[in-house]
This record gives sequence, structure tokens and C-alpha cells, in this order.
Amino acid sequence: METDTTTSFIVATSVADIRRDPDPASELVTQALMNVPAIVGEVAGEWTQIQLPDYSGWIRTSELELPIVRGVCDGDEGTCGVALPYSVVVTVPEAPVYVDAEGDEKLTDLYLSTVLPYINLTHPQRIRIALPGEAEGWISREMVDLRSNSELYPLQDIAVVTNYAKAFLGVPYLWGGNSWRGIDCSGFVQLCYRMGGNIIPRDADQQHDFLAHSIDRQHMQAGDLIFFGTKSITHVGLALNAHEFIHAEGQDFHRVIIHSFDPHHPDYHARLDSIVWGIKRVR
Repeated sequence: METDTTTSFIVATSVADIRRDPDPASELVTQALMNVPAIVGEVAGEWTQIQLPDYSGWIRTSELELPIVRGVCDGDEGTCGVALPYSVVVTVPEAPVYVDAEGDEKLTDLYLSTVLPYINLTHPQRIRIALPGEAEGWISREMVDLRSNSELYPLQDIAVVTNYAKAFLGVPYLWGGNSWRGIDCSGFVQLCYRMGGNIIPRDADQQHDFLAHSIDRQHMQAGDLIFFGTKSITHVGLALNAHEFIHAEGQDFHRVIIHSFDPHHPDYHARLDSIVWGIKRVR
């Protein structure tokens, strides 16, 4: 696929690796979910430099497509290209997309917070959705919400944020990851808060600087973000209550796990307890 710098593209695969340099061995700086917009820049071989809503880096050019234009139109099968006021939003950690309205043949998987246009809502169990590259598939109604394009991530209770976080327990740690396949500490809290209605930056130090409301440790409560580091911020976790926090831990446990600041708790984490940089409240 040819790209040019005057056109916006979208990510065409369920989750795409974004690297620091145009090299498969380069650092994975983040990932982008299907249908996320991307402004293209320089092209180097099979790689294209892109600007995402929250990051920049290099993606394989084959993982980009022109924006989806299919949608529901009166009297036809959804090919007129009229923009729809609603989209489906994936509300579970991982959701299969099927080839047909019936049957178990799977086309791909989508991941939490992915947004796609729908084509048909008439089937009782599955919704027909538009995919990049003029493709389509079917997804279970139970795994998505139909939401207004003007409010894809409505503000929800903090319990929604922490419940999504706990649903990721055991998911493997992946530097730069931001999906059920693998996730890092800042991608984890960013994703959970996106589903709760707050858009925050991608990296932990950016999140710390973005959030204005600092909290004393004795006042920590569910939903607060805890930043860790000695000379700089190197880690972030999400408070579940006054002493427990959940985080994607990549040094010793290599997965999403719950730890505590209480020295008498079996999951006390002494090292992190000693390097709390600060605590910020998102709202």
C-alpha cells in the first residue's frame, strides 16, 4: 500500500507494534489497536513513521489502511459510505470476530476499547461490523456496546476502572504493550481509565505531569495512580483501596498482579513501598 503525507490512515490489524526505529529489532514503544487513526510521515522500506493520538513511532506499512467508510444506509447493504453517529466499542479484554453470523469460524480477535463501525444490527446474537480494507465480520453483542461517536468512552464510576484492571490479573507483562496479549504498567492504567471515561497520556512520567491533583499516601483511595522511581519515574500502579494496588509488573513477576503497602500483608512489596515518587488522583 502506498502512503502519502496528506492522508490519514488507520491501523488495520487487531494490535500493531509501534517501534522506535524502522527495524523489527528496535524497541517496542507502544502498540495501536485496530481503527486507531494515524497520520503518516516518512517511509523507510516496509516501514512508515506515524503519529498516533498519543504517541509516534514506526509501523509496518502493511498494517495501515485508508479509513473505513462503510456504514448503514437506508435500503442497501451498507456500502454508501455515509458516516454513522454510532460505533461499537469492545468492552471485554478480548473478543473474537467471526466470519459469519452463525458458526465458530474466527476471523480475528479484537481487544478492549477498540472502536469500529457497524453495518447491521438485525441479528439477535451478533453484530455485523466493518473492518479495515473493505472487510467485514461478526461480533457478539455481549462483548460490545453501541455508543455515540461523540462519547465513545463515557465517564463511569471508579469501580468500572478497577474492575477492568482486575480482569487483567495474570496477563503477561510486555514492554510497550497495551492489550490482553501483553501490557506494560502505563499502558495498563491508560487502558483502564479510557474505559472509565478519562483519556490520559501513554507513559508514566507523562501521566504524572498531566495529572494535577497530588494525594498524600495516608489519603490514597481506589483509582489513584501511584508513581514509582528513584531518580525518575519508572513505574505506575493503580490503587484498589487504601493499601493495595494493581500493576503490570515487569521486573520480578512479569504479569499484572496485586501488591500492598501494608508490611503485614502477604503481598507486601517492600521495594516499591520504598520508592513511591508520588500519588495522583485522576478525578
